[in-house]
Amino acid sequence: MFYNIARVVVVLFYKIAFFITSVGRENVPAEGGVLLCSNHCSYFDPPAVAVASPRRLSIMAKEELFHNPIFGRLIKALGAFPIRRGKGDAGAVMATLKLLSSGGTTLVFPEGTRVRKAGEKQINPGIIRIAIKARAPIVPCYTNGKYRLFGRLKIYFGKPITYEEYYESAPDPETLQRLAGELMDAIYSFAEN
Repeated sequence: MFYNIARVVVVLFYKIAFFITSVGRENVPAEGGVLLCSNHCSYFDPPAVAVASPRRLSIMAKEELFHNPIFGRLIKALGAFPIRRGKGDAGAVMATLKLLSSGGTTLVFPEGTRVRKAGEKQINPGIIRIAIKARAPIVPCYTNGKYRLFGRLKIYFGKPITYEEYYESAPDPETLQRLAGELMDAIYSFAEN
């Protein structure tokens, strides 16, 4: 209930303030576990992708955002869950796997922090490992970052990427890094639009 009310308010705000539009919503599978992996250029990105997505999202967010008791409670009520950056966070991985196995959609910013342009930071290959373990597709997502008032914000959803060939035997670290690079290319392929 709270999520639905908050979504209406946020949708109205983004449509009026940023003229938000989306491209490729049909690429997000209608059911089953899905990982949305997006670039991250602004604090406005999580709600922007949630507004544009055809499915309700759970959002992997940095642990520090939950330290403020009021804001932490708010984003938790909206489906966010914490991850400790810079170290292996087994709890966040397990939470993501649980969400995906129950058919949920999880938004992840695999560069781990806000970046201004492609190549500033590499994607953590752990997200590929999660997709393989959960047998869930990754949908690359890109926001053009035009958060100026009436700035024509656009969110792009690419075609799902599956890793079926690795479901029975996990890829080696070198292959994981290559797959992560390919995912980054897929996300930033919309940057020229």
